[in-house]
Amino acid sequence: MEAIRTIERVTHGELHLQVPEAFWGKEVEVIIRTTARESASLTKPHKRLRGSLNKYAHPERMAREQTAWSDTVSDAL
Repeated sequence: MEAIRTIERVTHGELHLQVPEAFWGKEVEVIIRTTARESASLTKPHKRLRGSLNKYAHPERMAREQTAWSDTVSDAL
C-alpha cells in the first residue's frame, strides 16, 4: 500500500490536494483530522505560577534581600 501524508490548511471550507500520477484512476481513501498542534490550542490555557507564593512573603525582609549575601559572608568571617 502506498501512502502520502501532507498537512494542509483548510480555507473557506475547501481543501486542494495535488495527487501523484501513480494514484490517478485508482480508488483512494481520504481521512481528514486536525493536527495535534491545533487540538492542543483548543484545550484550557496553562495556569501560571507567578504570584502563587505571595502568601509566604515577608515584606519586612524584602528590604534586606539586596545585601543578604554580603551580610552573611561578612558575619561568617
